[in-house]
Amino acid sequence: MLNRSGRDQERSDTLCLFIGPDPQGLPVRALRFTCAAIVLLAAGCTGAADPGPASDPGPTSDAGGAASASDGGATAATVPDDLDPIPVTPAPADFTPPSGGCTGEGMHLVQPGKPTDPALPERAGETLSIGLHSLDDATASLTATIGNGEPRPIDPAAVGDTIEIDLWTLSVTSICPDTKQVEFDVID
Repeated sequence: MLNRSGRDQERSDTLCLFIGPDPQGLPVRALRFTCAAIVLLAAGCTGAADPGPASDPGPTSDAGGAASASDGGATAATVPDDLDPIPVTPAPADFTPPSGGCTGEGMHLVQPGKPTDPALPERAGETLSIGLHSLDDATASLTATIGNGEPRPIDPAAVGDTIEIDLWTLSVTSICPDTKQVEFDVID
């Protein structure tokens, strides 16, 4: 057993007050090592050595406005201020659209000046409404509004195209210039 001088005992008591007296007669060096290890671990767990980023830009969004992985995709993104058109993914190369494009098929219908019928399902507490700006024989110019945001233009879309808007993916199924309506499905 190690013979402790008063000076060694005083240092041990000063460094490890939270441990208390040495009830099992452990050597002072072992106590010092244990205290030092605990202090180093505690300092590393607080993150004091890592100040983190200088500024947090918040969640990022892709061109479609989808929430990023950094926020788990749990909340809908806000409508961007620049109002860039939402891109459209063209139909596959082997897709042959029906003649005329007016199939009358699609779960949701949009007409000029009228809301989407039926309304699109809510996602993460947000709503999406699609508006019909204009159409010709082959394409439709649509707008998308998330919640109470500003309407955002969508690139011209044709039958078979898909549109990713925040937490929704739409597939254009019918464009009818004579009745001025566009139909689409929501892809889950």
